[in-house]
Amino acid sequence: MREEENKRSSKSEEKSMNVKSLLRKRWMLPALYLVAAAGVLSAVFIMQGQEESAAPQDSVEVTDPSQAGNAYPYGEDAVQVTASSEVVKMPVVNEDDVTIVGYFYDVNGTPEEQQEALVYYNNTYFPNKGMDFAHVDGESFDAAAALSGTVIKAEKDSLLGYVVEISHENGVVTHYHSLETVEVEEGATVQQGDVLGRAGRNSYNSDAGIHVHFEIRQDGVAVNPNDVFQQPIDSVKDIAEDQDKEKEKEKEKEKEEEKPAEDEEKEEDGAADEEEEVAPEDHNDEDEDQPEQNELG
Repeated sequence: MREEENKRSSKSEEKSMNVKSLLRKRWMLPALYLVAAAGVLSAVFIMQGQEESAAPQDSVEVTDPSQAGNAYPYGEDAVQVTASSEVVKMPVVNEDDVTIVGYFYDVNGTPEEQQEALVYYNNTYFPNKGMDFAHVDGESFDAAAALSGTVIKAEKDSLLGYVVEISHENGVVTHYHSLETVEVEEGATVQQGDVLGRAGRNSYNSDAGIHVHFEIRQDGVAVNPNDVFQQPIDSVKDIAEDQDKEKEKEKEKEKEEEKPAEDEEKEEDGAADEEEEVAPEDHNDEDEDQPEQNELG
């Protein structure tokens, strides 16, 4: 056993001596470095080959959307979306807490709807140019900006209560009347939903009680707020134009209805003129006949 162990130890010693002798040779270490470098390069080439296999083939044409001009799938032109188009909100903080107590006067509405949209003041009925909101319990509540914009008026009016007006883009202005307090100043910038003041009473529409009167105007033309709620601000202009067209149609209709009445009046006047012309002739005949009767008498 000892002989075998001695043989094994002698063999291991010989191997270690051979390795040491190889390492002592000058060309051995550079050779090892070259082998290691070759392994690293081989790994890099393998990885590049995998990436190229995942790339598009030469027959596939890749286009850059930025270089495609105005071209758009299905032959349509690309449309730029404006991020500034807010959606019109109700002029209150909590919509569930309020109810409508006054409606916009619509020239095309039914007689019943138009009657509900009248405001009685100083023994006279006036068409409502906006909408009126009151709390379901009759209490005061916070009035809020329906759109973001710049305050152009914040003052007390002897007839309308505190008034706030806010200017928006594209000629749109929102009006808030019948406020008992005001929380903003002229020139201030407000965001949609900011509190403008508290609802109160006014002398113009005392029947509405504690309420907020809200109007939205496009270039001075009052628009039905109920038509623009939950609609982009850009739609206000289109609705105002539609209202103008409807008013023109209504005026033309009134003119057509007045025309037959004018024609009847002209016919009556003509008939009256003819009677006046005939009457003197009959009188003259009587005068001419009178002398003959006298002579006969």
